Amino acid sequence: MNTFVRRTAAALTEAADAVALVAGAATGAWAGYTYVPAGLDAALHLPFTGAAALAGAFAVNAAADLILAPARRFAQGFPAYAYDQEHGSVPGDLDEALGQVAVATEDDAARRAAQGAFRIDLSKGLLSNAERWRGYTNADASFYLAPGAVLHHHREEDQYGVLQHHYLLLTAEDPTPVPITNVQQLHHELALRARETTEAAVEVVPSTV
Repeated sequence: MNTFVRRTAAALTEAADAVALVAGAATGAWAGYTYVPAGLDAALHLPFTGAAALAGAFAVNAAADLILAPARRFAQGFPAYAYDQEHGSVPGDLDEALGQVAVATEDDAARRAAQGAFRIDLSKGLLSNAERWRGYTNADASFYLAPGAVLHHHREEDQYGVLQHHYLLLTAEDPTPVPITNVQQLHHELALRARETTEAAVEVVPSTV
């Protein structure tokens, strides 16, 4: 029953997220078309309307993320509002308070990384698992994939001031971060590196002939 309820909640939140995105884009496009600056060149009317639509989509989507967060956490198997009894006591001094806030910050970063992962992984069985994420006090988080390979998560504001989730694949072999936008791409990158590692191992094996 719980599985059915969570799946239903997940479907409803995803549908609501899509509706919010479309509604925001439509509202932004209408506002951009209706209130286009009088002195703006006619050739720039369409780009202005498009930019307004994009801004509206991002703004409404960000607001929807905040509103739908409890439902999304429930769908992922987390309580909508959790209370940690272990760290619920009143601190005795500032150092103890700092320790509690540090723990909460790390846990918050891990859960935000898992919560935002629905954008790149809808399986709800891997990247959405908050227990697999390691949060840090700078609000970043990392997901251990394999020896020498981790998925890094951070959030930063876009040009409209909306916080966006970013996932980067970091490997020991290649120091260049690879932006990950979907789980299929992550699979491809890991498979490619596994194949390169196997080929390199074969090359160094001395011939027995």
